[in-house]
Amino acid sequence: MRRFPVIGILLAAILLVSSSGLTALAQSPVASPVASPVATTPGIQVADMDLSVDPAQDFYLFANGNWLARTEIPGAFSSYRVFDELYDKTEAQQLAQLEELIQGNTLEDGSDPWKAVEFFKQGVDMDVRNDQGIAPLQPQLDVIASVTDLAGLHALIATPEYRGLVDFFNVAPTSDPADSTMTTAWMAGPALGLPDVTYYTEDSESNLAAREAYKATAAQFLQLLGMSEPDAAAAAEAVYAFEASLAADMVTAVEAQDFSVIYNPMTLDELQAFYPALDWQAYMTNAGATVDGSSVVIVSEKRLMENLATILEETDIATIQNYLTLQTMVSAAPYLDQQMRDIYFGFVQALYGVEEQRRVDQYVLTAVNTYMPDALGQIYVAEYFSPEAKADIEALVDNLIAAFRVRLENNTWMTEETKAAAIEKLDAMRVKVGYPDEWQTYENYVIGDSYWSTIFDSLVAQRQAEMGEYGQPVDMGKWWMSAQTVNAGYAPAKNDITFPAAILQPPFYDADADPASNYGAIGFVIGHEITHGFDLSGSQFDKDGNYVDWWTDEDRAAFDALNDQAVAQYNEVEVLPGIFVDGQRTVTENVADMGGLQVAFDALQLALQENDPGEIDGFTQAQRFFIAAAQIWREKIRDESLIAQVQSDPHAPGVVRAILPSANMDAFYDAFDIPPDSPEFIAPEDRLLIW
Repeated sequence: MRRFPVIGILLAAILLVSSSGLTALAQSPVASPVASPVATTPGIQVADMDLSVDPAQDFYLFANGNWLARTEIPGAFSSYRVFDELYDKTEAQQLAQLEELIQGNTLEDGSDPWKAVEFFKQGVDMDVRNDQGIAPLQPQLDVIASVTDLAGLHALIATPEYRGLVDFFNVAPTSDPADSTMTTAWMAGPALGLPDVTYYTEDSESNLAAREAYKATAAQFLQLLGMSEPDAAAAAEAVYAFEASLAADMVTAVEAQDFSVIYNPMTLDELQAFYPALDWQAYMTNAGATVDGSSVVIVSEKRLMENLATILEETDIATIQNYLTLQTMVSAAPYLDQQMRDIYFGFVQALYGVEEQRRVDQYVLTAVNTYMPDALGQIYVAEYFSPEAKADIEALVDNLIAAFRVRLENNTWMTEETKAAAIEKLDAMRVKVGYPDEWQTYENYVIGDSYWSTIFDSLVAQRQAEMGEYGQPVDMGKWWMSAQTVNAGYAPAKNDITFPAAILQPPFYDADADPASNYGAIGFVIGHEITHGFDLSGSQFDKDGNYVDWWTDEDRAAFDALNDQAVAQYNEVEVLPGIFVDGQRTVTENVADMGGLQVAFDALQLALQENDPGEIDGFTQAQRFFIAAAQIWREKIRDESLIAQVQSDPHAPGVVRAILPSANMDAFYDAFDIPPDSPEFIAPEDRLLIW
């Protein structure tokens, strides 16, 4: 067992335990290379470190101790990370830009920026929202309430009257896995009130508490519609039981790692025979697609769909109506009055330990960025992201790809046949940096007579436009993240990696920083996204993003064995007493972390051949690289949120991501003289090298 110190609300004590590859504590700490913190040098910030800690004893605390000691989790957050710091910064920048636009009052009526500003103004006007109460939601509630039987519900779902409302199928456009150049449709299945299927299927103490919180919230919502307290409680219990019956047949996150489990293409004629209760051609046409009987939909929840008719028939229509009503109310709660916001916040608080709600202007900004992202994205990048930064990052990405190519060429466990296909895929990988070449427009979006109606109409317009792409060529240049998103990603169906402008700032990237700081931070992230093309999930798609097996059986078996080793290694990590990382659930992200850090270090060596600044603040470039890598994953997290993350998130907790990938690299031990009796130590034969 490997136990990691997770820093929660209070700074935790260092937990040091022996396990496989982990022996007794070192008694002679490495001398601190800097006597006192400094905070002015670009790149890693020594002021964030705790130089009194021996890096061989607790590297996470050594790299982040002062930041952890001075940082408190804001009341509106369940955890606080570097990503959240940058989110706060980006949010403040955007709010200032919006205020300037509002005060300037120079926008052309009907233009996209004007719509974004009006949308924002509508959202922050809580006086009007409170006066309107739940009334803006009444049209949608009336549609659901009009249902009298199951046949009527299915008939209604296939009509324009039901557009934008929750159903059991949740069909959306996607690249066709069989031909990634064309757009098809993906049926994701029904939404659930709890975050993950396992909340319904596993009876842990935390899951039981989450269920009770959900049912209590559902009952409060139903009381707003006129139900008595006992009737609302009984109805909420019945809705939970209905959702549990759905969840029992739904695909788990671990099952979905095998794409064949969720890849079940059917023509509409086949789907009509498979699930005859719904007129599928009418349903798809109503959603905005042009289809006929030969048009294909990919059914991800085939197991559930085989049993859905029986589940629905065995459930009374009132419970099904209440389920649809509650899903609609949950979706609308953040956009209605304060009473609705307060009820839903109680559920969030119970699940994640959050202490207070975010300010209204912050939440409204998130909504504008969700529904009209490019209207604000253009304004954001014009002020905060230069063409020079874009070019610099593109060059850095090129270095990472070149380093990954060398690693593929030198791979020792792949045959030449599979290796050649892997290199071909890497060479075909598209790179998106900063912002899209073409911005999305919002001519079909309207500002309604309430904040919720604007949200709902925007949702319908967005869905109609997207489903209108069914059967059309995929726009490979289209972004699935906004420029102001503090994140990065890999899209298997497009074989592309995306790095929005908002993440390309300190501490991830600083044009004035030394190579090690940038390669250990944004280089790590870039390498992580590149590696996703070759992880357990990404490796099931070829260079064009098609679901194709390009592996020999021998290589796939070797790769699976290496993934099993990664699962076993991460399964040993205990982040709270009795709470362990789920190595299988997190395997794709863990492999991407390990591969990403390893290739970033290789790319750093190439960069240092052109520009080697040597020691800075007493740290070598190798040391600064691993410190930077640990600093970008630092976080403070509430216990409730940590438990929820372990259960429902494909990523390991930040402390694990900050330490374990480094601990699998020989260069880490060389950089800090990590001895065999260190709690950081993994025996050389147990260190994982996959990519």
